[in-house]
Amino acid sequence: MRLIRVLTVFIGLQLTACSYFFPDKEKDYLYSKEISALEIPPELRAEEKPNTQISEQSVPKSFAYEVVLVTEPEQTFLRVNSSFAHVWRIVGKALTEVNVEVTDKNRAQAVYYVQYDPELQDADKDGSYWQELVFMFSSDIHQELPYQIFLESSEDNTHIFVRDESAKVLSEDKGLKLLRLIFDTINKDIKEDNTNNA
Repeated sequence: MRLIRVLTVFIGLQLTACSYFFPDKEKDYLYSKEISALEIPPELRAEEKPNTQISEQSVPKSFAYEVVLVTEPEQTFLRVNSSFAHVWRIVGKALTEVNVEVTDKNRAQAVYYVQYDPELQDADKDGSYWQELVFMFSSDIHQELPYQIFLESSEDNTHIFVRDESAKVLSEDKGLKLLRLIFDTINKDIKEDNTNNA
């Protein structure tokens, strides 16, 4: 009888550890770069019409936009020559790619609320298994601070600012480092898009 109880407890503990060996893939879509083409079965395909009204020249292959790091005496910001909706999406994608924690976002106020630690970002670049183990069993020496990524629309551009938690625009030090991280990530995505579309 005692052996059965011990085996039951042991099996129960082993079953709860299954999530360790078979991790949840719930957020894999966040890190995917490209969605594969949809395959339609032959019996469900519609007849192709040879007379299409949309020419290939009228449909852009990708969004063509440019990101510029603007440094003025009072402030530093990114200028993107695209609509607010498009810039909102690419900033969210860039924050996800560099693992900056988005704690909240308010599109009506055009603000992403994030937690960021510049020293931690530099240390995470290797991403080796050993560093993961050291991180799990050591105390957290890094302290993430709250920042705001603020978007502002103007004529044909959208500006991206980094602000502290009291909504003061940061133009140097850690705020500039976060702004440069976003700038580099968006530019990397532009280069990858151009390579894939070429």
